[in-house]
Amino acid sequence: MTTPADRHLSTDSFAAYLRSPVPIDHPIPGSPRIVLFVDPHTRRVGLRGPGTPHEAPPAGLENLTVRAVHHDGQRMIEIAVTDPRLFTDAYPLLCAVADRVQLDQQTMTAALTETLRRLGHLLQAEDVLSQEKETGLVGELLILAGLTHTLGPDTALASWRGGQAEEHDFGLPDHDIEVKTTVSEHRAHWISSLTQMVETGDRPLWLLSLQITSAGSAGRTLPDLITGVRALLPSTAQRTGFDDRLRSSGWRDRYAATCQRRWRLRTPPLAFRVTESFPRLTPRLLTDAGVDGTHVTDVRYRLDLTGRAGDRAPQIITDVLTRGQLELP
Repeated sequence: MTTPADRHLSTDSFAAYLRSPVPIDHPIPGSPRIVLFVDPHTRRVGLRGPGTPHEAPPAGLENLTVRAVHHDGQRMIEIAVTDPRLFTDAYPLLCAVADRVQLDQQTMTAALTETLRRLGHLLQAEDVLSQEKETGLVGELLILAGLTHTLGPDTALASWRGGQAEEHDFGLPDHDIEVKTTVSEHRAHWISSLTQMVETGDRPLWLLSLQITSAGSAGRTLPDLITGVRALLPSTAQRTGFDDRLRSSGWRDRYAATCQRRWRLRTPPLAFRVTESFPRLTPRLLTDAGVDGTHVTDVRYRLDLTGRAGDRAPQIITDVLTRGQLELP
């Protein structure tokens, strides 16, 4: 019988992998299949294992990325350590995650969450929510509130991806929605990947652009907004689902003490239909330009929509924006 002690590479063998100039995939004995990978080109090490539908990866991690990927035709969860200085120290963490998946039959993201919890949230920021995450949550909660008023709490919660390893923030039956919130005087937003501005299947993709600013003694704080949205949910199951998605988005109750800035809308929200003519970077554009995208591993760019008129949105999105912005007077 294989025991946890003899399932994994020794630290010396792992160190030898780290010195290799070529990528290595090392299957860890057990079921389901989990692969330990070392990629010197992207300077990452990590695990790839089976992904279940709607897994919600933990958020707020400093030196780990968790995302859904398609590998060999299968949907998988990839956990990667992104700081080479931590590769050796993080190796026992990766082994512990693999053990919880293969020996305890946990999902990849549940195994990572449990491992981090037991290790004292090893790679997670503990005290302060970054302003980028704070403003992003403000925008998503405004849209969630608008959806709750317009379509009801069950449909609204089901549509909110809430930190799950997906490209877009909300998935409706007929539309996908990406919410971008900025505190800049310009309507400028950071796009975090080449696929964030790509439609999912045949559903149109809408970018909802929100500009917020400090409100002094007026407006609402993020904790106020969380309380307000939770009050829109009448059942315990709905509130539990909301809290789960909120946690997956990076929120922790301890942040309430430091998230005391009051926010208001700087300008009315705008909706943009993401079409072929919309300014964006995508894998297809790189390919058409003759760029070998296999060597472009991480892309982050700033999209400035200042002065660009919004598009005529379908009634559902118009209603969501109208109702949602009332939550931030």
